[in-house]
Amino acid sequence: MGGSNPLHIAVLAGGYSGEADVSRRSAAMVMEHVDRTRFVPYLVHIDPDNWWVEHPDTSERTPVDKETLAYKHTEDTTVQADLAFVMVHGTPGEDGQLQAHLDLCGIPHTTASARVMATTFHKGWTTALLRDAGISVAQSVECLPSDRWDETRQKEVLETLGLPCFVKPNESGSSLGITRVTQREQLWPAVLEARKTGTSTVLIEARLKGREFTCGIIPDGLGGIQALPITEIVSDNDFFDYAAKYDGQSHEITPAQLDPRDTNALQDQAVMVYQTLHLKGMARVDMMMEQGGEPHVIEINAVPGFSAESIIPQQANVAGINKANLISRLIDEALRRQAK
Repeated sequence: MGGSNPLHIAVLAGGYSGEADVSRRSAAMVMEHVDRTRFVPYLVHIDPDNWWVEHPDTSERTPVDKETLAYKHTEDTTVQADLAFVMVHGTPGEDGQLQAHLDLCGIPHTTASARVMATTFHKGWTTALLRDAGISVAQSVECLPSDRWDETRQKEVLETLGLPCFVKPNESGSSLGITRVTQREQLWPAVLEARKTGTSTVLIEARLKGREFTCGIIPDGLGGIQALPITEIVSDNDFFDYAAKYDGQSHEITPAQLDPRDTNALQDQAVMVYQTLHLKGMARVDMMMEQGGEPHVIEINAVPGFSAESIIPQQANVAGINKANLISRLIDEALRRQAK
């Protein structure tokens, strides 16, 4: 996995969702810090109309063969990927579409299987799986496209969940389309707003009171996994929405100021979620710790951000793991899985 034949790594960025810009920032971080003594990276842009690389000499867009991730480097040479480093957030990188394609083409990649990605991208399915496994989650109700929404239904939902509650698209990342509902008459408009993201069903969740934390899980470099230090998220907004995540309207404290018991509880919870859902590579579990209570899982990030503003690089830094080492661990783990 090195020496005179460095591996070609296709770093996949972009995608078809509102998270494409964040994805490109994450991919830029990988390109900047990947160990070039072992790997030859090239950036593959995945756009709705085509897949392409920017030619290093001419800056022209060169088409990428979707079956092999290969592109024509010169008139006589073609570069082909040994592995795909997936940095596409949202669709198609986080919902299983990209993984299904890569698996079909026999290209190893740094994320979980297509089935796992599709499941964890769907908030309702994930919540149900975690609840069945005995992992604490918020109370929730799913609103299907066929649901009739009348006073009776609204009353049932609010009696179950109370106010305030959160309305979320079932299949959307980066907190896009989420509304905090504080009054009865806001509930149905919030559902309609969530549906604008293209999601088929909408999840309505009870509010959890407490402090919000997140924990990254990464390969340990030895065939196992490692829970990173805990980060506390303190949002200037009503909740950790897209603006709080990416527009500087929150601040993160790493490591979180917690006693060892609570730190261990959060890390253990994150590891249990990772293993229960069969996640692979790098993932992040967002949790709410109620006063004197146990952590509740509120979000799974199966392709978490990896830009300068992102949380996992902050956590890895506190753990003494530099970006190059983390990137190498992710690549090596993907190759190890492929070799099994």
